[in-house]
Amino acid sequence: MIFVISAAPLFVLQDFDGVHHSLEDALEKGVVVLDFWASWCTPCKKAMPFLDSLAVRYKKSNLIVFGICVDTKRSIGAARAFWRRQGFSYIPLWDWKGEVSEKYGVKYLPTLFILNGKREIVYQVKGYSKRIERELEDTLRKIILRDMLDRRKEEKCED
Repeated sequence: MIFVISAAPLFVLQDFDGVHHSLEDALEKGVVVLDFWASWCTPCKKAMPFLDSLAVRYKKSNLIVFGICVDTKRSIGAARAFWRRQGFSYIPLWDWKGEVSEKYGVKYLPTLFILNGKREIVYQVKGYSKRIERELEDTLRKIILRDMLDRRKEEKCED
């Protein structure tokens, strides 16, 4: 069973190319994963290939993954270079002021949230290990399925 933890605070952040991305717009399309990370965080870097594989596997299910980098202006060059070297397909956002991290209460890296289309935080995990991967993907599948069913119900009600 999936439980609502809280409402997800909305935000708009820039990616590494200066393009603005709105959480509200992303949630209109489907389920969103927020991964808070930093270039100096080894567990963050270990989690990223798995998150990238999720973004690729569930793209047709309208999953959007945002990698929210908390590096400062001084260290963003290292984060951007790391991201580009790895060739990740999900979207890197930059929270250099720490405002979004603060809204989500992030105190430990990595911290990951799954948000459903109703703007609810329905899953949160701090840290990373291989053990977390199975739980995360199982939970993500359930949330995506529930979100798709809810959207279909809404579409039928509108018709």
